[in-house]
Amino acid sequence: MNICEIAKVTKTDEDKLNRLLRVATSKGIFRALDNGVYANNSQSLVLSKDDPNTFRNLILLYEEISSAAKYLAYDLKLHTDNKKEQMTAFAKAHNGIELYEWLSLPENKERLEIFNKGMVEQDNASGKGLYQDYDWSQYCNTKFVDIAGGIGGFLSQLLTSYPTMKGVLYELPKVIEMSEQSWSINHKQLLNRVQFVRGDFFINPPPPADVYFLRSILHNWPDEQAIKILKTVRSAISLTNDSSSGHEMATYFKPKLLLAERIINEQSQSSKYQMDMIMMCLCDGKVRTKSEIEKLLDKSGWKFMKITSCRGEFSVIEAFPI
Repeated sequence: MNICEIAKVTKTDEDKLNRLLRVATSKGIFRALDNGVYANNSQSLVLSKDDPNTFRNLILLYEEISSAAKYLAYDLKLHTDNKKEQMTAFAKAHNGIELYEWLSLPENKERLEIFNKGMVEQDNASGKGLYQDYDWSQYCNTKFVDIAGGIGGFLSQLLTSYPTMKGVLYELPKVIEMSEQSWSINHKQLLNRVQFVRGDFFINPPPPADVYFLRSILHNWPDEQAIKILKTVRSAISLTNDSSSGHEMATYFKPKLLLAERIINEQSQSSKYQMDMIMMCLCDGKVRTKSEIEKLLDKSGWKFMKITSCRGEFSVIEAFPI
């Protein structure tokens, strides 16, 4: 498309837009053709909301990340004797309001939608190895709870692949509202096998089930809150029964906790260290080592059993209640 047409469609200044596209082209985003014509390439297509591999919303989230990153130096210093009282870099940038509280404000509804869609895009990008390399078929006859699973992108994949699996999406009320709308449009055929449950994983145990799944959750929180989350999930299970779900297929299935997390080790890619910095700035979270995850489990009523590394960035940690 010619720069004149692009400027007209986007209602932008033609000269300034051309200069911006010139920079983007020099970085490998878009292709510059003759006579002021620009075309998409594989790098620019991920910016399109209509592309199946879009990163559009994930990229838009950098508004929150960059606002917090400029207070990294503040975050490194101790401003109080009580570390629990210290604001995160994100809160410093947003008048003392922490990330998840900020996203829940009515005036930030659009940012919350971008956040949830961005999480789906992240699943599509980094979750392929997780979905393909771990043996999910062992849970084909279970009741599977996806805790804080956003609008349920990963859960919908599992329910599609395993017709005898029953699913529960456990999320905050505002997210469940978006989820129900999304599933009624995109996953109508799965609605008879999914339950939408509103709750707060710091307060309300998820409903009884066979498998409790937390994906990219613990890295959002410091140790104390991570332990509290794990204890809340643990409280959903009664040890007097092998299965807590109460459905007929699970009488032989011992309830299990699954954690899908990035794990730092000596062979870690730099992207995991970068994610660790992002979590530190946004919510005082951290990307942990295997031993750090084990300590959290030990302190919250779970016994670490095994870890499975997947292609990409995720590993799956399995634990049983004790």
